[in-house]
Amino acid sequence: MAKTLKKAKKTTKVVKKSTSKANPKQSDSTQQEHAISVLSPSHMEDINNFLKDSIEIFREISENDMTLSQRRRKVGAGVRNYGFIDKVSDIAAANPEFAKFFRISDLKNCIRNVEACRDIIILLQTLARMVSNTMMVYSDAAYSMALLYYNSARELARRGNPNAIEVFRTLQIFFKRHHRGTAEPTAKEIERDIHGLMRGTKDGKIIIENEKPRVVGGKRLVVDRTRSNKNAYKEVEQGEEIA
Repeated sequence: MAKTLKKAKKTTKVVKKSTSKANPKQSDSTQQEHAISVLSPSHMEDINNFLKDSIEIFREISENDMTLSQRRRKVGAGVRNYGFIDKVSDIAAANPEFAKFFRISDLKNCIRNVEACRDIIILLQTLARMVSNTMMVYSDAAYSMALLYYNSARELARRGNPNAIEVFRTLQIFFKRHHRGTAEPTAKEIERDIHGLMRGTKDGKIIIENEKPRVVGGKRLVVDRTRSNKNAYKEVEQGEEIA
């Protein structure tokens, strides 16, 4: 498997493409220069199989069967926590008389396991970042091409082309905002409408009213113990202003 991945690294040809919006007036030769090839299916399959095998192997040798609530109760190995653990390990080796409730060898083995897992996490994070970046490059390029197609269909639909009208109506649903009927608008929707009114791109008006709450919602008992040893009681009627 390792040899296959090394071979994939040497033989895979990376075709770079600008992520900027393409010009609809580009010639066919210019478009061919930026042709996008498919990532090698065999290499992608090798990577997938290697990761699946690694997951199965690690599941057999590790203790990772935890629920989400159990995981939250565990203490992580951050910089400060790891420094504390490592320091205790060194001191305990020199002063074993204080290690009455655990074996020092167990502590050192835990530290070794933490270091081994941390090394794997760093490699996985690097791989995840590379894969995510690659996915973003292709998704951006795909969206740019899809947007070019949509804009072309919209322009032809405005000129009365019947086929373009059907295509435009089919794709237009992806750009429509779905209102929730009689539900109140969200804060983002209100903010967007305000900006539209300020720029003069929308009609209508927005009225904003606010009153700082100054009355209580019902009758309650207030106990004041801040000024003396005696308790001061006050009943507040509904609608009464709070002093």
